[in-house]
Amino acid sequence: MVTHNPNIAVVCDAEQIIHANIDKKHNNKITYTYGAIETPEINGLIAEVLEGTIASFDIRNNKYFVNRKNK
Repeated sequence: MVTHNPNIAVVCDAEQIIHANIDKKHNNKITYTYGAIETPEINGLIAEVLEGTIASFDIRNNKYFVNRKNK
């Protein structure tokens, strides 16, 4: 399955994440990074690709938390 939807990969607790990267500066070299969500490198890639960066995730998380806290 291929997705850019964090709900599918993260909420479903995928056992294996595979990140593909194409390096256009080096003759379209393709590299793959794979592992579990808990792996620090994979966790960072998930935040970058699926969440739009840690900063973006933190903004959304704070909005959700604040909205719940104020109810």
